[in-house]
Amino acid sequence: MARSWWAAVAFALGLGGCVQQAVLENDVRNAQWKARTLATASDPSIAHAALSAQLVELEALYQRDRSDPRVGALLVRGYRLMSRGFIEIRRLQAAAAGDDARAAQEAQLAADAEARALYYGSSASGGATNARVDFEQALAEPAAACARHDRVAYENQLNAILLAPEREPEQRLTHALLRQLVSAWLMPRVAARCGF
Repeated sequence: MARSWWAAVAFALGLGGCVQQAVLENDVRNAQWKARTLATASDPSIAHAALSAQLVELEALYQRDRSDPRVGALLVRGYRLMSRGFIEIRRLQAAAAGDDARAAQEAQLAADAEARALYYGSSASGGATNARVDFEQALAEPAAACARHDRVAYENQLNAILLAPEREPEQRLTHALLRQLVSAWLMPRVAARCGF
């Protein structure tokens, strides 16, 4: 009788572990769908609130299973989207308004978000480090024109980005944020860093 009791306990524990794993798998897939849906958002203010909430959920998922590379990739991408998109836009807007204190505060928030992305990228196994946010790539040519003090090329390249059409629905949020970044780069106080 003792053996059958222990067998029943072992079976129940094993079944409980399978159920927990199935629930976790469902939660990770749900998080992936939320990230895809967020990527199609065209209103950055709504997307910022949604991303903030999503990052809290993703960190809770990460605490449940630190080895899942999908969660790590979502965290890296989310924090980079936050730092290089949303926070950078606010920093540039503060700089354009001449509010150096707020710009410095936003720069610190961006550094904190980048540190979180780095942490999740290095601690998760698999493709977490491949989660990219390509604002830097899109702005590489205007940045080079800025470094050369070439105002005409700088403005032409930024205006070309503003006029570029969206390619895919899942790039809608990235495109909207890039357009806001470009608009900020065209503001006189921000463009002044180029020494035109």
